[in-house]
Amino acid sequence: MAAIEAGKLNLMAAKEDRERGRETTTPRLPDIEPQVFPSGDYTYILEIVMGMQGTMGKLIEAVESLKRQSERQGDKLDSIGRDVHAAKVVISVVGALIVLAGALAGWMITTYISMHPGK
Repeated sequence: MAAIEAGKLNLMAAKEDRERGRETTTPRLPDIEPQVFPSGDYTYILEIVMGMQGTMGKLIEAVESLKRQSERQGDKLDSIGRDVHAAKVVISVVGALIVLAGALAGWMITTYISMHPGK
């Protein structure tokens, strides 16, 4: 914690020096070792790139497969929608015929009763 506070004080002092026009030196950054690959040439990188290319090919194929499945499901939903609409029309027509037959039967019964009042 004290090291952090000391670093903040050094940065504030450096900022004040810059504002006054004095030159300051920046602290030396630690040396970073370059990443070492298992081989001296680029075969390791080539292996990684080729592996990623194979994975990308699989991903592209999976996406295409999902697109085809989505289109088939859309077609199925359209077909179901048409079937439901046809069922509603058939039920409406059958219902109308039943109501019409009932009305006709009721009219025939009332006509028969009114023509034969006292038998």
